[in-house]
Amino acid sequence: MRMQSSCMRYSYNRLCENKPKSEIETGLKEKFPEINSRYRRGGYFRARANHGSAKELARSGELESPEKVVFGGRENLKRRERGEIANEEWRRLRNRQVFCRGDKSKGGNLNLRFVEKDGRLHLRVNVGDYKWIKIPAYLPPEARARVLKGEEAYGVRILREDGDYGLRVNFEEDHEPEVGFEKGRVGVDFNHQEIDLAATDEHGQFKGGKTIECSGLTSARGGKREWLVGNYAKEVVDYAKYRNRGLVVEDLDDVARGKPNQHEFVHAKFLEAVKRRAEREGVEVCEVNPEYTSVIGRWKYPSSHHITSHQASALVIARRGKGVHEKLRGLKTLAFEAMEAGEGEEDVPSRRVHSWSLWSLIGDLPSRKGAEHADPEPRPRRPSGRVSRRESRGMESPGASAPAERSSGGGGPPEGETVTPGSGPPTRSRVVA
Repeated sequence: MRMQSSCMRYSYNRLCENKPKSEIETGLKEKFPEINSRYRRGGYFRARANHGSAKELARSGELESPEKVVFGGRENLKRRERGEIANEEWRRLRNRQVFCRGDKSKGGNLNLRFVEKDGRLHLRVNVGDYKWIKIPAYLPPEARARVLKGEEAYGVRILREDGDYGLRVNFEEDHEPEVGFEKGRVGVDFNHQEIDLAATDEHGQFKGGKTIECSGLTSARGGKREWLVGNYAKEVVDYAKYRNRGLVVEDLDDVARGKPNQHEFVHAKFLEAVKRRAEREGVEVCEVNPEYTSVIGRWKYPSSHHITSHQASALVIARRGKGVHEKLRGLKTLAFEAMEAGEGEEDVPSRRVHSWSLWSLIGDLPSRKGAEHADPEPRPRRPSGRVSRRESRGMESPGASAPAERSSGGGGPPEGETVTPGSGPPTRSRVVA
């Protein structure tokens, strides 16, 4: 434990200096020749995992920088400085685990291998100089059968906690997706207060949705946050299995970021948990660029599908996973008409303006009624003299005047009232006979 923990700390410091893997492994071989290469690589992989976690904490603001990490705990270091714990105890706190990755060609794991002796399960530990010790161990029946077969690689981690020793065993999972995108997709939109899901069919049409309240997730800390993230990820994957559709999630690497914040950190944790859970449950996952999904959803779909703006964003994410191109309709100004001359499919080489440039122009405008819904196929024109509900959903261009229509028939405004599409409630005027 002591030697590999020293390897881990050495590797961690080199990672903070942005040293490449090859240079770190060369330094490990020179400084720690007493242990074999598999234990040294185990130390490097521990350092890489710790360094990745420290960078996430630094991005969320919970840690000043990865260089400020104290192995063994900062509080324990202060106790050691005050003389409250002995130097031997401080060393034990810093050197509490050993890890070795698995190897399928070496019977699962060469350094830390499970064997059966006298009908009991034992862990055979390589202590160097071609010597091994065997320690009684316990694993659940399913895991025990897998490790004794020796047909797949498994990693083993030995932990020392409060004088006792524990084992952590991990397997490489390779699940074939059982739930794909043949019947449609489920888009996932994560927000401060809720997680919104929107299911579509194979054509990208909205078929239903779900909202999961998660108001306490962003403010939660430590173990409670991890527990909540796992539960919400399970609920999302269960909904995808219920709908028998694959998941479409946001690819946060495509988003230009400003100052890191806690919500961004939790968002990344949640999406990672969803992807892991979906892989384990056999649900296929697709990642898309989330740029302008909120703007598009807010303008196009809330009024036509009677859903919230966040559910509409999830719908746009699901449709983007299918490759649907969201066209802008509604605001008709000379500038928009000039720019829309270049609007078409994503793969048209003669495009003059990317469609997202059009959506960026209306991102800050009010969207009380949303943009006009564009049907996939043109419909027959309605008889003149009637105002359809679909036609009245658009927002008029600034300075444009809409024709006044007089409503007739039951359920409309009384005689003498005029209706202007997009102008709000009708105005009452007195008719003099």
